[in-house]
Amino acid sequence: MQTNLVGLKSNKFLLFCLLTVGFVVVISNLAGSQAATVTTDLLYVPVSGGLLVLSIIIAVKFRGSGETGKAYLLFVTFVSFWFAGEVVWLRAELVSHLVPFPEETDWLYLAGYPFLLAFMIYYLKPFRNAFSKKMVLNASLATAIFLVPTVYTMYSFNPAASLQGIVWAALYPLSDAMVLFPAVLGVTLFLKGKVNLLWSLCCIAIILNIIADSGFLFLDTDNSVHSGNPVNILYLWAYILFAFGIYSHVKLFIPPKMKSFGKVDDLK
Repeated sequence: MQTNLVGLKSNKFLLFCLLTVGFVVVISNLAGSQAATVTTDLLYVPVSGGLLVLSIIIAVKFRGSGETGKAYLLFVTFVSFWFAGEVVWLRAELVSHLVPFPEETDWLYLAGYPFLLAFMIYYLKPFRNAFSKKMVLNASLATAIFLVPTVYTMYSFNPAASLQGIVWAALYPLSDAMVLFPAVLGVTLFLKGKVNLLWSLCCIAIILNIIADSGFLFLDTDNSVHSGNPVNILYLWAYILFAFGIYSHVKLFIPPKMKSFGKVDDLK
C-alpha cells in the first residue's frame, strides 16, 4: 500500500512538472520569439542540471560495481555531455549571440549518444528473455519507419546543401535511430504490463526526444523554427521523464542489497 501511494504521488508530481514546463513555454511564445528563446534557454540548464545531480547520486550509490554500477556510470556520462551542451548553447545564443553550424553543442550532444545506447543495453538486459522475435521485429520496423523518411525528407528539402551540412544533419536521425530500437523494446514491455510506468520513463524520454528532433528537422526545412519554438517542450519533457525515471531507481535500488536492476517482479 505504501509503495502504491508513493508511486501515485510521484505520478502526480510528474504530471505537474510536465504541465508547468509546457505552460511556461507556451506563454513565452505568446509573448514573442525573443521571450520564448530566453525562457526556453534558461529552462534547459536547471532541468538538465537536476537530471545530472540525480544521475551522479545514483552513480555514487553503486560506485561502478556490477552491471548496474556500470550502467549508471554510462548514464551520468551521457547526461554530462548533454548538460554541457545546454550550457554552451545558452552561452552562445544569449551571451555571444553567435551560433555557428556545426557548433560546439553538436559535438557534445552527439558524443552523448553512444553512452546512452550502452546504458540502454544494460537497462534492458534483465529482460532479455522477455523479448520475443515479434517484439524485436516490431522495434526494428519502427526504427526503419522513422529513419528512412526522415533522412529522405531532410535531403529532398535541402538539395543544394553542402556535403558537410548533409552529413551533420544526417548524424542526428542516425543517432536517434540507434537508441530508438531499445527504447521501443522498453516501451513494449510497459504496454505488455511487464514493468511499471516509472521504470519505463527513460525509454519514453528517448522517444519524446526523437520526436522533438524530427519536428525540429522538418520545421527547419522552411526556416520556420526558432530557438524557443514549442517543439522545445518535448525536449524539456524528455529531461523531466529521464529525471523521474532515475529518481525511481534511486528509491528502489539501494546497494548493497541489490547488485543489479533487481528482479523483474520488483519493477511491475
